[in-house]
Amino acid sequence: MVFVSSHESLPEPPWSSAKPRPGPAKVPITRDAIVDAAIAILDAEGLDAVSMRSVADRLGTGPASLYAHVSGKRELTALMLDRVIGEVQLPPPDRKRWKEQLRNGMIDMHRVLTAHRDISRVAIGEIPTGHNAIAAMEVFLGIMLAGGLPKQVAAYAADVLPLYVVATAFEDSVRAEALGLRTEEEALAYFEGIHEYFASLPAERFPVLSAMTPYLTESEGDRFAFGLDLMIQGLAALAEAASD
Repeated sequence: MVFVSSHESLPEPPWSSAKPRPGPAKVPITRDAIVDAAIAILDAEGLDAVSMRSVADRLGTGPASLYAHVSGKRELTALMLDRVIGEVQLPPPDRKRWKEQLRNGMIDMHRVLTAHRDISRVAIGEIPTGHNAIAAMEVFLGIMLAGGLPKQVAAYAADVLPLYVVATAFEDSVRAEALGLRTEEEALAYFEGIHEYFASLPAERFPVLSAMTPYLTESEGDRFAFGLDLMIQGLAALAEAASD
């Protein structure tokens, strides 16, 4: 009888459960893995492409296996939004820098929302209540209270400021989707076209609009910051009035 050395590699017999499986190993199905897959689909194709089935396909499983971790698409999109909010930088409140901190925080929130295509659609429809959203609210309320804002004013501002951020991010995503503006160059070309159209209007019929055309169409890049500064300056005036 011939014995085969244990160091020699032989194929497993057909009935062996140890035989190698074809294809790559599946990603373990966890809530984090589901959210990772959903955000990857969002970034590549947009929110409409995200479904329990598309996420399951990306993970190499069936939709039914996802429901043990996520109840459905509504919970999934809420988890996606909370993951995105977790990318916002949250500084410890500083009374001397509260206006700068508030401004930078809102700008960073706008940045992370626009970096993930139309995820802002989720935030428009409901109040975010995930762990990262709650942590962000705690920080931004703390910043405003440190700046001397009355509690009710800070509460309103904690709603209105993110609403402004989300709404402008949503507008950006709608415009990008509707007009196919995927690059900064394409966006600039679009606004140049608007400028040329306004400039072509008869000045005798639209004298104010004609005179204002350069200002209406050449400062688009500063519009978000301008609106944000208006709101923060208004809050600063309220803080000063409360201290008198």
